[in-house]
Amino acid sequence: MKKILFVCTGNTCRSPMAAVIFNSLAAQSGLDYVAESAGVAAIGDRPASENAVKAVAEIGLDLSTHRTRFLPGIDLNQYSLFVALNDEHYEILRSIGIPENMLRLLRRAPNVDDIYDLRQGIVDPYGGDLNAYRKCRDEIIGAVKLLITTL
Repeated sequence: MKKILFVCTGNTCRSPMAAVIFNSLAAQSGLDYVAESAGVAAIGDRPASENAVKAVAEIGLDLSTHRTRFLPGIDLNQYSLFVALNDEHYEILRSIGIPENMLRLLRRAPNVDDIYDLRQGIVDPYGGDLNAYRKCRDEIIGAVKLLITTL
């Protein structure tokens, strides 16, 4: 089984949601992949944010046992693909030597309400209300579905 690592900043919101969503969709598709998550600035052994847990619970997924992981503390050789949640995470992964062919950026759909919003990664909901986390969750679902078509 191949392993994927989703990477965000604190590993309390985006990357854990992406990993649990990916694992659910990959299982439904019969893919031979499993996802985990980590953060480039994670403070170790903390739970997922309360609103992240609630947002994925609404779609039948569970983040209640998630604990944060700090990227430098992980054996990166066990992963066949690294998925950054925004451009900064992508550049950090590149700067630590992850080869381009093992690196992806999770891209969200364009913001139809703001044609000048050129960000490509998933917007961080940290500190936002439950609706911000729902929006993030839905962006991740769309982006992960697209990612799965490329595996």
